[in-house]
This record gives sequence, structure tokens and C-alpha cells, in this order.
Amino acid sequence: TDGNVDNAESEDDESDDEYNDLLNDDTELEAIRQRRIQQMRAAQMKVAEHKALGHGELRTIVQDEFLPECTGSSEWVAVHFFHKEFERCKIMDHHLKIIAPQHLTCKFLRMDAEKAPFFVHKLQVKTLPTLIVFQEGKAIDRMMGFEGLAIDPSEPDKWHTGRLQHWLASTGAIKYTVPTEELREEMRQMGIKPKGVVWSGTSRNGFRSTRYDSDDE
Repeated sequence: TDGNVDNAESEDDESDDEYNDLLNDDTELEAIRQRRIQQMRAAQMKVAEHKALGHGELRTIVQDEFLPECTGSSEWVAVHFFHKEFERCKIMDHHLKIIAPQHLTCKFLRMDAEKAPFFVHKLQVKTLPTLIVFQEGKAIDRMMGFEGLAIDPSEPDKWHTGRLQHWLASTGAIKYTVPTEELREEMRQMGIKPKGVVWSGTSRNGFRSTRYDSDDE
């Protein structure tokens, strides 16, 4: 047993020596710093590139803009086919406006179904709202209505933004992971409360949303 302890201490000493050597090696530290700077610059350039392509916000397009927007330089595009008088379409818009700035890898668009009969027919859009995800110009998945999003089946219009993020992530359009219970506990200990936006229906003054402490329940 003593031998094992000695060996462990020896390995720790060697590890400490390597760490100290690294700290004392200005050349290696400078190389690490330069690599980090390059990574940050590359990330900034990617963000700028995405924003130049119209990512980062939910934008309204017309029928003539559909093909250029969906088959252009953006790999991932999500298009919401809506009707201006349908409350559920306004709910979908509400959540997409929250998601778009958080996930720059995907372009988020909305198009008035009434004014886009050709693509409504071509893509067989039969329910509104319909959210279609395109990868490199090809439709790969769609959500019709609020399939699987409701917190309580008796209140189908109440759901957290995280549920839509989770579905979008399943298509590959964005990266999103539902917080585990272990992560939730760590966040609680740090005083951080995960919040989820839930649509809470209508009021006399229009639409409103409420924030809850859970993001996926």
C-alpha cells in the first residue's frame, strides 16, 4: 500500500513539474494565447457571416424571395408559413423571435401563406402554422401546428420555447440540450433559475406571455 502511495505521489510531482515547466515556458504560453485569439476571431467572423446572410432575427419574406433565401448560402433555414389572423401563428412567431437571436446557425423566416399560393401548393402546406426546416435548399422536416409542444394537452397553446428548440435541434438546424436535473441543481445552488417562456393566451390588450421556472416541463 505504501508503495502505491509513493508511486501516486511521484506521478503527482511529475505532473506538477510539467505544469510548472509549461507556466515557465513563455513560448508555449504565447502559442496557446495565439491559438485562443485565432479561435475567437474565427468565431466572430462566423457570427458576422451569419448576420450578413440574414440570420439572428425572424424576417418576413414574400413569395419571390423564397427560393433565393432558402437555396442561397445558408445551410439551415426554417420557414414559418402563417396567416395574419390566426392566433396560433402569432404564438409561433412569438417563440421564433426568441429563438432566432440565440441560434445563428439557422436562418428564421416567415411567409404569408395567403400570398404564397405556389409554395403552399408545392410544399403541401395544409395546416397553419407550419414550420418547415430546409437543409441546403431541401425540406427535411416540418412541424404542423404545435405537435408535441403542449405542456398540458388540455391547454395546447401553452408550451415553453425550449420545447420548440428541442424539436429544431432534433432536425439538426440548431444545437440545444435540455438541462439535466444535475445541471438544474447546480444552477439552483448558484442562484441561477432556468426560465422558459410560456404563451398564456390573450388579454384585452392583446397577446401576452408568462415566464416559468422550467424550460422543458
